[in-house]
Amino acid sequence: MQRAVGGLHPAQCRHPAVPTTSTHAAPCGARLDEALPSAALPNTALSLLLALQNRIDQRLLLNHQPDDAARAAPDRHFFADLIVAAQLVRLSWPDSASFMPPLKVLIDTVDRHVANSVQRTTTGRRISNRWAAPQDPAECGALLLAASLLLGDERPEDQALIDRVQPLAATSLNRSTASIAAMLRRMDVSPDLARALVPRSIGFYRAGGHRHTRQKIPSRPSTFDLRHVPALLPQELLLAHFHDLLIEWKDHSEWDVRHLRRVASLKLAEMSGGGTWPQCAEVLHIPWNTAQQSLKVLKRNFTPNGLWPLFNQSVEAVAVQLDGTSARIDYRRRREVLQNWRIPDTHWAELYDDLVQFRQGSTSPSSHTATVLAWAAVTQGDHLHSPLLTALRSSGSSTQQVVASINALRSPANRKGAKLELLNRIEAYASRLAARCDHSVGAPPPGHETPIGSGPISTGSD
Repeated sequence: MQRAVGGLHPAQCRHPAVPTTSTHAAPCGARLDEALPSAALPNTALSLLLALQNRIDQRLLLNHQPDDAARAAPDRHFFADLIVAAQLVRLSWPDSASFMPPLKVLIDTVDRHVANSVQRTTTGRRISNRWAAPQDPAECGALLLAASLLLGDERPEDQALIDRVQPLAATSLNRSTASIAAMLRRMDVSPDLARALVPRSIGFYRAGGHRHTRQKIPSRPSTFDLRHVPALLPQELLLAHFHDLLIEWKDHSEWDVRHLRRVASLKLAEMSGGGTWPQCAEVLHIPWNTAQQSLKVLKRNFTPNGLWPLFNQSVEAVAVQLDGTSARIDYRRRREVLQNWRIPDTHWAELYDDLVQFRQGSTSPSSHTATVLAWAAVTQGDHLHSPLLTALRSSGSSTQQVVASINALRSPANRKGAKLELLNRIEAYASRLAARCDHSVGAPPPGHETPIGSGPISTGSD
């Protein structure tokens, strides 16, 4: 600063002397080539600040290496993380004072800077000035030291970092304008810090009234991805990991469980792909209003009873199982393969013709019934959102007969005799159909009748 100031030795400091209220402050004038004792800060504080300066110098040297690939991944985010953390300390002060070393001189230094910053803002300074580093080196050092301690030294996949930052982020965003909040989230920070900066509601990234946002940070490091998440959590995973939750959830119905399976899949999609729940619903081919209704049902039942922590624990257990499983199901591929699939008439005849107990009524099963049920079983999707029913609605045709026949088959009171036998046959057929989808080389052409090739899928034992 003030490089053009004359009359000073080249090794004299040209920074304006502080503290000062003068517009044209005289330069400090201290000799930078002489080791002089400092009365401004005690040795303990100076040691901490110099150690931080050493870390910053090391990162600056790394950033100037000719081969960027030689830099460790955390180093790429070092300065962006430090800048954002410093802003969080400043915007959330004095809440963030707990991350300062227990040295009154450092706490007072940051306190003085924040007080001056607030005063400048209220006297008409532009908001962007709140992003500027403090002019006083002691204030700047103390602020960066608090930011560094907030971030921690080494934090690969650090949930503790998220726990430390989220309360400060919430305080900062509540106190600041929308533009400041947007600037914080636009920084190219590390994934863990980015997760902590995104507002959350009932465990999900907050949609904020908008279905679209640029922020798509997975809420946890995962080895599974969006391909492995179906629209409805499979029953075997529900039974394995949601037992305690279902016991605590009193008087839940079969439809309530369906809402639970849908919201659990939305959460898994957020964990592996990021984004708000509307974005996750779109990826999983769940209509927006359907996903919203499921969230409303769970919020109405979980919030008063404090069941959200148990829900999060259960979904995390599912995620851990998926992380540890190498043979994951690619549900996205199954949906793509079966997008235009219809059960061939010969296959339907083999499934149905010898079941003479069915009457030809409005709820009698048809090939459409088998197509929808097989698709739902293979993709773990909602039968109401199957491609066939969607196509019927788009063409203006009624879906009443197909839906009624499915409801009649699935009704617990009707799961006996010929109806139970037909359901079992469709389930066995769907199992073989799923194997065909998983092992097919390419997606079948539009209008196909079988997922691969033209041979029938036997309903007998393999």
